[in-house]
Amino acid sequence: MFMKTSIKFLMGIGIALSHLAFSQNEQNSSYDQFKVLPSEKVYLSMNTSLLFTGEYLFYKMYCLNDKTKQPSEISTIGYVELISEDKEVVFKHKIRLVKSQGQGDFFVPTTVPSGNYKLIGYTRWMRNGSMDVFFQEDISIINPYQVNQDAILPDLTEKEAIGETVSIPEIKEDKRFVLSTDKESYAKKSKVTLGLQNFRGASGYGNYTVSVRKKEALKNTNKHTPESYIEWHKKQMTTTEIFYPKIKFAPELDGELIKGKLIAKDGVASVANKKISASIPGEDFQLKVFYTDSSGIFHVNVNKDYTVPFALFQLLEGDEEAYTIQVIPEEPLDYTSLKFQKFYINPEMQDAIVKRSVHNQIENGYFAVKPDTLRLDLLNDPYGGAFVETVNLEEFTRFKTLDETIVELVPNVWTKRNKEGKKVFKVRSFDETYEESEFDALVYIDGVFIKDPDTVLDFDTRTVKTVNTVREKYRIGGKYYFGMVNIVTNEGAYFDVLNDANITKLELDSPRPIKNYFNQKHLPDSNDRIPDLRGQLLWKPTVSFEGKELDLSFYTSEVTGEYEVVLEGFSIYGRPVAIRESFSVN
Repeated sequence: MFMKTSIKFLMGIGIALSHLAFSQNEQNSSYDQFKVLPSEKVYLSMNTSLLFTGEYLFYKMYCLNDKTKQPSEISTIGYVELISEDKEVVFKHKIRLVKSQGQGDFFVPTTVPSGNYKLIGYTRWMRNGSMDVFFQEDISIINPYQVNQDAILPDLTEKEAIGETVSIPEIKEDKRFVLSTDKESYAKKSKVTLGLQNFRGASGYGNYTVSVRKKEALKNTNKHTPESYIEWHKKQMTTTEIFYPKIKFAPELDGELIKGKLIAKDGVASVANKKISASIPGEDFQLKVFYTDSSGIFHVNVNKDYTVPFALFQLLEGDEEAYTIQVIPEEPLDYTSLKFQKFYINPEMQDAIVKRSVHNQIENGYFAVKPDTLRLDLLNDPYGGAFVETVNLEEFTRFKTLDETIVELVPNVWTKRNKEGKKVFKVRSFDETYEESEFDALVYIDGVFIKDPDTVLDFDTRTVKTVNTVREKYRIGGKYYFGMVNIVTNEGAYFDVLNDANITKLELDSPRPIKNYFNQKHLPDSNDRIPDLRGQLLWKPTVSFEGKELDLSFYTSEVTGEYEVVLEGFSIYGRPVAIRESFSVN
């Protein structure tokens, strides 16, 4: 008799895991301007719907316009969440959408228990409609390193079949394409050449996702294809309008949307049309300046990537001590309507579970020699490509204060008292006349915008590493500046020690970084002592295809069996594309 206790024992003994702005009113009337925009839908292309501890869920988001059926130009941010049957959020990712597409991944840690989960995808704009039309996919997770496996053990009184085979969504023959491998069978650690041919010209052009993975030995709920998702979404939309009748959530047309409010401490002072700044510090710092509406509400768009997940808000004009700034958090989703399909384990799965767990453990042990890399070319340049003059203070005998240091050691920069008696920074132009600009310079410390430079002139220069200067003209928040001075400290983290009651500090939920995923190669000079037990041979989330032919290559691992190549996505005209091809490794 199949007993829960036996499965608990099986899973418990396992192997010990050793690795590891826009400014606008909040009133509905001002949101009405967006009613001309149609609704959206998103599709998530994934590498698998069954995951083990120590594996990656890879995904690619496609965002489509519900009216035109083509890639959407509305939202620039998407959201992906994994929800447990207990309605707990395992992760919530923010995805930056470029040309309606974005990507991300999630490494399953040992803290995530075995169970049935739901992966959902949406945009902020979609929150004006029903959650029933959000992308939804059932995800099963096996954590073989925990004792309690009740979530994926069937109750013997239930009638469901254990490990019942689930039919794979039918992929209709797509006569526009031919996907093929150069062989039907390969040896271990050998090169595979994958070819794609397009027979329909521009109708086949698009940006697709390619996944090469070992066929699943454990049967579970199969994931959507682009075509099956479109059909599902069409049924969900039968009672839903393409244009949202009531707008509660503004679309993220130009980056992440942060909402906040300026509040008068005495409840009387005006909060209308007040200028506020949001400073995102770090080496790739940013500055946003915006105004409140009549009720003190403000919105700010963050449209560039950043590495320090903080924003510092401060009032730029008026008595800052008379006000407080509050950031308004986004309303959480209501998960009560989510329904979860069941995945169960049985004794026949023991060998496959143990074998896959061993492979994962070994692969993760060698992660350091098989790393993914970040797309550093996508990071924001805070200087806008301008020429930066850098003074390294370690090369000089330092003066005690920042004021003395700037005047004596930093060329083309000096301080001067303004009409209010406060000192400001000045930067000399490239003009040979050396005439002083009528505009003050922008001043930062480690990318933190310094509203009043007079307050930091006593800054201890023993903590300063370099001073970077740009001699260009800037216009921010309706105000002109000439020059930029960024003081870089030894630790580069002035924002961590900043203690100002008039500055509101917000921790940002930054978008997932864009990665170049590791592509294993086995060449004559490769280190054969490093094991290769990958079940996922290739994950390439962005494959641009505009032509007749395209070739990709990857290498098999030491894991034998049947593998499947899946290419899917949407053409430039929004047509769903899904092609499969199989091969074996002996």
